[in-house]
Amino acid sequence: MNTSTTLPSDQRASGLRRKVGTLLLVISTAVLLLSVAVGQRVLNDLTTDLSRRLAVAEAQLTREKIQALVGRELAIAQRFADLSALKDWLLKEQEPSARSRFLAEAAGFRQAFADQTYFVIHHRTLAYYYADPKSPSARYRYTLDTDKAADAWYFSTMEVPIPYTLNVNPDATLKVTNLWINVQVRNAAGMPLGLVGTGMQLDRFLRTMLAPRSAGAMSFIIDGQGRIVAHPDPDRIEYGAMGKQDTARTVFAELSESRDQEAFARALAETGRRGTQVLPLQVETKQGTRMMALAHLPELGWTVVSSVNPAAEGILSSDIIRLALAGGAVILLLVILTLTLGFDRLVLHPLLVLTDSARRIAEGRYDTRLQSSRNDELGALSRAFDSMASQVQAHTRELEQRVAERTAQLETTHARLTDTHRQLTESIRYASLIQRVILPDRQLCEHLRGQYFVVWHPRDVVGGDFYLYRERAEGCLFGVIDCAGHGVPGAFMTMIAHAALERATLEQSWNNPAALLESADKAVRAMMPDTKRLERLATSMDIGLCYVEWETRKVHFAGAHIDLFTARGAQVEHFRGDRGGINDRRSRSFTCRTLDLEPDTVFYLVTDGILDQSGGQRGLPFGRSGFVNWLEAHSGLALETQEKALTTALQEYRGDYPQRDDITVLAFRFDQTPADSSKETAS
Repeated sequence: MNTSTTLPSDQRASGLRRKVGTLLLVISTAVLLLSVAVGQRVLNDLTTDLSRRLAVAEAQLTREKIQALVGRELAIAQRFADLSALKDWLLKEQEPSARSRFLAEAAGFRQAFADQTYFVIHHRTLAYYYADPKSPSARYRYTLDTDKAADAWYFSTMEVPIPYTLNVNPDATLKVTNLWINVQVRNAAGMPLGLVGTGMQLDRFLRTMLAPRSAGAMSFIIDGQGRIVAHPDPDRIEYGAMGKQDTARTVFAELSESRDQEAFARALAETGRRGTQVLPLQVETKQGTRMMALAHLPELGWTVVSSVNPAAEGILSSDIIRLALAGGAVILLLVILTLTLGFDRLVLHPLLVLTDSARRIAEGRYDTRLQSSRNDELGALSRAFDSMASQVQAHTRELEQRVAERTAQLETTHARLTDTHRQLTESIRYASLIQRVILPDRQLCEHLRGQYFVVWHPRDVVGGDFYLYRERAEGCLFGVIDCAGHGVPGAFMTMIAHAALERATLEQSWNNPAALLESADKAVRAMMPDTKRLERLATSMDIGLCYVEWETRKVHFAGAHIDLFTARGAQVEHFRGDRGGINDRRSRSFTCRTLDLEPDTVFYLVTDGILDQSGGQRGLPFGRSGFVNWLEAHSGLALETQEKALTTALQEYRGDYPQRDDITVLAFRFDQTPADSSKETAS
């Protein structure tokens, strides 16, 4: 009995049509928004490009106008400075005849200047003479003072023998603010005679040269240091810039970002090098985004800066673009509506019929047959469903059979892997028991007459570290051994190291641990064949040995890459072993160091596993300094307590970091030796 519910076809049709309509609405909205964004981007690009072109054109036009006007005035001023009558008068200021000849020749030059003015400064007396339309003959006006800031421009100008300079400066005595053209007058030897030139009224110059010609555009002039020497706003001009080193009235003060200041400085320098080329750049100012263009005036040492506000009205009229975008949006909506109606008639209705038939097949009614006389893709899809229904049942049976076979294979493989893992685990555990047999825990517990503790932490179940204890009537021998590798390879190496040390203790005297190390080195080399297969394998060993001699109360130490630490109270000493290890690439001899066996002194032999252990906040190794710090803080405790404290300290330092290597620490202490006990008994 079929209990599934089927929606009426009109509800399914309305649901599908609603989804398709919603999808088309979302697509149309996305396309519309994308069109608006693209249009806005195009509008911004056009605005930026037009702003750049306008700034370049303004800079070029302003430069040409300034070159035409100021160049003419500069040429006249230079000819004026070359008058022989002028030089005679500068040399003989008080002679009436020299003054008369100069004034007669200067009258024609005054008429040639744009403002019909000129000035003469005698360098020797610093007297300032000025002629204008009201006083056609130059009259003495005042004397310059080296201590007055207002006169600093003159002395700064005359310090450097340059032919001419331009300066914007207000003259309080003359009650004028001019753009001054200054030409130096020097004798044949190059000694200064004075300064002459002319001036143009600043307000007229600004109206003529820097008057804005377009909405949102403005031009001003700066010098090589970025100081503003001419600006439509007189309050922004740095008057008398020649006599000032530091000033706040610079173009850099107008820029709000340091990166823009650096870019402008590079552009200013590049403009000076390229000469007539105009360089545009976009910067952020305190008034907003501005497109600037720099045009250099090499003859004057100035740079014209034209600034255009891209957001200003008149840069680009966007009404036509917005109207075009609106018309495009309407056309797009009409196209989408037409496509929706056509899609419903040609695709949605036939697809709903096909969907109803496909649902019956999905419910297991494989006897359903789709009758379609269409010759398009939907008709081909209907006929494909007929073929699919007959094949699904056969494929289902075949898949069920394959799944059963694969499941049985996986169960068999899993059982084999489990058995192999069990055998390997048991073998490693048994190897661990064998390795523990060679450790001298029982001998230390039963025969050692001093105090000791051992921290032995293999990284894996078995490891490459072990420790040694041997005793005879004359003394006892302690040792720690760190074999290359860890885990199973390290455990195999410990067997070789143990056999080599056993042989060395039988052949050599114990009171010379260095000889024991050399004998062990020879034994290991004899056991390990010298073949090319072993060249790339790590088969070296680090060994540290301490022989305690009862009669002399001495401790003889030798280390092959193992160090000895001693602690007496808070005093910690570190004795380094030899740098080479056992079975290194070449044989070596080892050094024996003899120490006094003092009461209350604890001796520590450690492998590099504890020193190389990573941990702490930055994951750094525990290191020798960390171990020494721990000894200074805990060496006064009982050895049993030290063992627990060291284990806790290592766990806390390691934190979540994994154990990197096998760790072994062997510590011993003798407050009274067997020889001392015999003497007390005899007495």
